[in-house]
Amino acid sequence: MNKQIGIFVIAFFISISVKSQEIFTRQDTLRGSITKERAWWDVKYYHLDIKVNPADSTISGSNTIRYQVLKEDNRMQIDLQQPMEIYKVTQEGKELKFKRDGNAFFIDFATPQQRNEIKEIVVFYGGKPKIAVNPPWDGGITWSKDQNGKPFIASSCQGLGASVWWPNKDHMYDEVDDMLISVNVPKNLTDVSNGRLQRCNRFTGWY
Repeated sequence: MNKQIGIFVIAFFISISVKSQEIFTRQDTLRGSITKERAWWDVKYYHLDIKVNPADSTISGSNTIRYQVLKEDNRMQIDLQQPMEIYKVTQEGKELKFKRDGNAFFIDFATPQQRNEIKEIVVFYGGKPKIAVNPPWDGGITWSKDQNGKPFIASSCQGLGASVWWPNKDHMYDEVDDMLISVNVPKNLTDVSNGRLQRCNRFTGWY
């Protein structure tokens, strides 16, 4: 009896040891770490301006990212998960170079960003975001229909990250101070987003 218990305890600890030896990839590091390309800037504001198209299950548009420079640098990490794509990045009307590494994009500035400056970039993107297989536990976008047969689209990304459907600094250590969300949907649909409803007058702006 004692011998059997001893064997069970040894096997139990071996099982724990094997499970604890997880393999972390470069993508895990880019996702979970405060990388050099994240550390030098503090996100202040987003303006997510998008179009949702139920006909082909796509989302497209732009995100204006306002940030404060904490220390001089010239490369920024922005997160956007596959299969979504960034098409263009601009600052002050000029296009910036960038390259992709899995779910992270690295944007290169022509000159180093100066400490304490408040700057903006505009990220243009689009594509078919990951479909949520079992929301909300398996995150992504749900493309469904309601009881009246009208399109019903929802996002569930608390665990997976908002970068599953729009480009941002997707790390909990640096949360945005303020955000504006503009969503263009077909005429027979209504967008429901976080925050307070605002309207835009082309002469006076948002109110």
